[in-house]
Amino acid sequence: MKEVAKWVASSKRSVWRTVGLFLILMGRGSSTSNVDNDAGGITTYSLAGAHYGLKLIWSLVPIMIALIVIQEMCARMGVLQGQASPTDS
Repeated sequence: MKEVAKWVASSKRSVWRTVGLFLILMGRGSSTSNVDNDAGGITTYSLAGAHYGLKLIWSLVPIMIALIVIQEMCARMGVLQGQASPTDS
């Protein structure tokens, strides 16, 4: 992880530096954000989709905004604490 951080810091290409910093800050957050997608959740989602169809598709926009805000807050808290998750040593 430290080697990647050094590579990103020394990178002269702004696009690669931005992408690298984004991936470092997100850490395991992108995988843990999908934790709730278990068998019961997928069954509930498919039943709700079969019942309501596309009537609730508008709700994806506010839900996505809320998820982005929460993910950003968690990433910033991890940066301030200096660790990506409680299991890191």
